[in-house]
Amino acid sequence: MDGFDDPFAEFDRLDKQIQTPHRFFDFHAEATSEKVAFGFHADGRASAVVGTHTHIQTADEKILPGGTAYITDVGMCGPFPSVIGMDHRIILQKFRTSMPTRFEVADQPGVICGVVVDVKVSDGQAVRIERIQR
Repeated sequence: MDGFDDPFAEFDRLDKQIQTPHRFFDFHAEATSEKVAFGFHADGRASAVVGTHTHIQTADEKILPGGTAYITDVGMCGPFPSVIGMDHRIILQKFRTSMPTRFEVADQPGVICGVVVDVKVSDGQAVRIERIQR
């Protein structure tokens, strides 16, 4: 997602300022490669890095070698089934016609996506990450 300062340099700046070892980062990015690279950049200096933006929960939760819990996209909380929480018929119309369309939230039951991360109190390193979807 272009147009913003370097998130890797910003993380390094925050790493020097934040005094607690318990650090949870939501990394909002477009490409999975950006999220994976950021996870490795923060590994050992963050308790967890969870990616967001695509609204689709990935199945790649893991503990990185340095002790950081990681998932590429934690998913969304909102209507399911839907397209990023919006009525799928409206989204299909937009894609098929290329015409501007007013998005409307889907009138469907909700889903809650997330992760549960267990970290050591002593140093903030993750010992477990569990993906949840209800």
